[in-house]
This record gives sequence, C-alpha cells and structure tokens, in this order.
Amino acid sequence: MALKHTILAFLSRQSLSGYEVAKEFAEGFGSCFWKASQQQIYAELTKLEQQGSVTYEAIPQPGRLDKKIYSITAQGMKDLTDWLTQPCEPTAIREDLGVMGLAGHLISHQEVMGEIERRRKLHAEMVQQVTKMDEHFIQHLKSLELKDLYMHLIIRRAIRYQEEWVAWCDEALQAIAQAVQ
Repeated sequence: MALKHTILAFLSRQSLSGYEVAKEFAEGFGSCFWKASQQQIYAELTKLEQQGSVTYEAIPQPGRLDKKIYSITAQGMKDLTDWLTQPCEPTAIREDLGVMGLAGHLISHQEVMGEIERRRKLHAEMVQQVTKMDEHFIQHLKSLELKDLYMHLIIRRAIRYQEEWVAWCDEALQAIAQAVQ
C-alpha cells in the first residue's frame, strides 16, 4: 500500500480539501493505518494531480490562498481499483517496541515498563477515538450502503488492533513485574 492509494481511497468516498485529507490522517480514519505528515500529503496530492489521478477546484478565499477541493478522476479510480484487485500480503510488523524487546535488557526494567505504560495509555486512547468513529455506523448497521459497511468492518479491525495492544501491554507489565520481584 502506498500513500497515494490511501488518498485515492478517501477521495473515492467524497471530494476533500487538502486540509481535510491531512486531518483524516492526523485525527480520522487514516490515523489508524497510515502515518503521513501534511507536507507528504500535499506533495502526493500534487503528484496525483500531475498524473491525472485527481483534479481540483480552486475556491477563492479573500486574503488567503485559494482552497483546493480535490476529486478523484476516472484515471484515479482505475489506478485505485487496479491496486484493489491485487492480492495483498500481510504487512511486516515495524515496531520500535519490538526492538526494545530485543535490547531492553540494556536499560533498567523501570524504563522499559515506563515505555510500555505510556504505550498502553496511547492505545487505550486510540480504542476510544476509533470506537467513536464507528458510532454512526453501528447506529445504522442494518441500513448501511456497502461502502459504509466496509468502512465499519475496517474500523472494527482497528478497534481490535488497539485493544490487542492494550492487552499485550498489560501482559508484558505483569510478566516484567513478576520477573523482577
């Protein structure tokens, strides 16, 4: 998966400004699956526009730069559907905390536990945030359009992912505490 596919997926649902796309990555659904800076997002939108995958409408704003509302083009839809029809393999886990597991013995157990506690808190907060994203879908579950059902299902996956992190942190903290007694 590339950043471009994630942006095209957002735009396949609705037209968005660059700011709105960036906000999805910072606070919305995109924050569950992809980390991208505002600079990376705007650079990718520019590339997608140059490739003909997106177009934009410039909305004048007095005293400010024009607001660009991006829409996916037929070419962008083809690029996205071509990618969607390819098999996708499980993604390798790239996790800093995993490296801490390899070399955590080089620092104090308090430092390791402190980082695990910090991460537990972050993942518990993400459970709440992602669960809130799913509220609308749950309330209308029986009448969801297929595109919204897919969104609900992947949000459910994100919730489980975050819950699993919380459970693992609890398990790790308990194991370390018992080991150092």
